[in-house]
Amino acid sequence: MKFLGIDPGYARLGYGIIEVRAQQPRYVDAGVFETAAHEKEGRRLWLLLEFLERLFRKHKITHAALEQVFLRRDLSTGIRLAEARGIIVLSLYRAQIPYSEISPSAMKKAITGSGTAHKKAVQLMTAKLLQVPTGVRLDDADDGLGLAFCAWLNWQKGVKENLGRQTLPAAR
Repeated sequence: MKFLGIDPGYARLGYGIIEVRAQQPRYVDAGVFETAAHEKEGRRLWLLLEFLERLFRKHKITHAALEQVFLRRDLSTGIRLAEARGIIVLSLYRAQIPYSEISPSAMKKAITGSGTAHKKAVQLMTAKLLQVPTGVRLDDADDGLGLAFCAWLNWQKGVKENLGRQTLPAAR
């Protein structure tokens, strides 16, 4: 089974993919998808949708986790982030991939044992838990890998995921 973790973003989206065999999670891929600031809003969202759909097909994703979005003071940035999150949820639904939402503190706690762990501690423990090859630079993708690990933990615990394997409604 393959688990995808997504750190949502409008201009920059981090992701991580793990595969679990014999109850052993292992690093598969991680990266960042970016859209150019000069692109029109609709095109940026379309590019995000296309990227996600290609990623799902390429890696045959079975489960996913999204980092919960918390709106900050800048309303226009919050709106863009919410739009990107909508594209992410839509793409998961279209691909029939069940997902859960994970708060940043819950991800930190699952990885390090502390919900207030510093980013460097999370990066180091994630690399160790998932046997990330030496030399792989995670940068903004480390949260995606941590979220993928949480998706696997949730699946193991039987945590209710959104979507499930349901039938899509007929197109009208």
